[in-house]
Amino acid sequence: MKKAVLMLVFLVAAISLFASVSSAASKAPKLFLNGQELQSATAPRVEKYTTYVPIRTVAEGIGFDVNWDKAAKKAVIHNGDSLIELIVGSKSALVNGSKVPLATPAKIVGSGSASTTMVPLRFISENMGLKVYFDSPSNSVFLYQPNDVNPEQPDGGGNGTIPGEDDNNEPGGDGNTGENGNSGGGDNSIPADAEALITSIQFDGIGTTNIAYAGSATVGEPQMLSNPNRLVLDIPKAAFTEGFSPGFTATNAKMGELVTENELLTKVRFSYYSDKPSTVRVVWDLSAAAQYTITKSDGLIQVSILGSLENVPPNPTTPDGDKIFKVVIDAGHGAHDPGTASVSGKVEKSFNLAIALKVNELLKKEPRIQPILTRSDDTFVTLDERAAMANRLKADLFLSIHANALKGSPASGTETFYNRADSKTFADIIHKHLLGATDLPDRKVKTAGFVVIKKTTMPAVLTESGFLTNAKDEAVLFNEAKQNEIAQALVDGIKEYLKL
Repeated sequence: MKKAVLMLVFLVAAISLFASVSSAASKAPKLFLNGQELQSATAPRVEKYTTYVPIRTVAEGIGFDVNWDKAAKKAVIHNGDSLIELIVGSKSALVNGSKVPLATPAKIVGSGSASTTMVPLRFISENMGLKVYFDSPSNSVFLYQPNDVNPEQPDGGGNGTIPGEDDNNEPGGDGNTGENGNSGGGDNSIPADAEALITSIQFDGIGTTNIAYAGSATVGEPQMLSNPNRLVLDIPKAAFTEGFSPGFTATNAKMGELVTENELLTKVRFSYYSDKPSTVRVVWDLSAAAQYTITKSDGLIQVSILGSLENVPPNPTTPDGDKIFKVVIDAGHGAHDPGTASVSGKVEKSFNLAIALKVNELLKKEPRIQPILTRSDDTFVTLDERAAMANRLKADLFLSIHANALKGSPASGTETFYNRADSKTFADIIHKHLLGATDLPDRKVKTAGFVVIKKTTMPAVLTESGFLTNAKDEAVLFNEAKQNEIAQALVDGIKEYLKL
């Protein structure tokens, strides 16, 4: 009798344990598309070894139309390029006219107006151009569109097994763990490949986000995306420190945000994005496409939202229909990059900015010219960003202002550089006027591969008004009256080239 009772107790305990394990394995994951959580009346669900997701929610999230044929119990999903037909209960589907087998058929959950068509998540990832990443600690499935549709995806694409759909049909493993069993960023450990540790992300209340880090960071250019408007920056081989400020709103998945009161910038979001390599992503949610600058220095990345591109018409016009020309004025160097030093200790960045500000004020008086400064104070803007800014704005002209140096040499004079053939005429005209203002030796118009005149897509020139390493030239360049003459000469050259 005692043996029977013990056996019964053991059996009840085993059944309870199996039920709890089964329940844990079947817990529905959260579903994210391109970093945004998908909200649906019917949540994803795990049944046996299959994860089901609501087809309409996912399809419409990536721009597909979904039509439901109630009589045939058929869902037709299309976006102009792809056509998918799914019949509830069928173990095959038609994808662009080709029959594709389904290990598990589509099914209907609920009844009446509350019913939802659910399909296996694996079918979504394999037939709708999506890549899948599963983060085990947060029990979240992340879907990403490939680069040719939307660049918001982890490097290497999907790198985790869909819960309940591993190759051996055994629930449990996520296929994404390292030697210590931790997935990339979902717990409190720091990924082994992290070379930059993000210590804080702060918004200054005006327009600049400061991303502070320890270690070494290699950061590319942000990407401006639309629908919705946002700026996206990935920091590869990076992780958050344990004391990261301001912390996270979703600690388990290391996600957080800063809400702003800026009219153009609504919030700044940050999270782990990929674990191959470990990548931190920062996203600026915008009310409209925007101009921006990115400044990279040791331990700090600064991204500034400058203003809406909607306020810069692609082809602005005056009331009489004449075109307004956009002219980018680039003051070379800035902040920790002073440029060359003069014989008396003055720095090039100061001369460049002084001339740029004077040119800007003069051009603002011209009704058919819209001047745009790459920097208006002592800040640093990368060479690539200076060119990228002009290209984004579809500027008509680009003028970069510099001063020369040649230590140990009496070199003196004015020279002007261009890179492409379409800039030669602009360079000749600018040089003619600049030479008359400086009254220094003529060092001619020359070609060069400077980044700002090479990577811009409009006529672009770079001026070297004189040599700061020559006492005579320095006296000219830092003379207020001469600076006014130089600024006016550059404006006259711009106007002559534009035939104004």
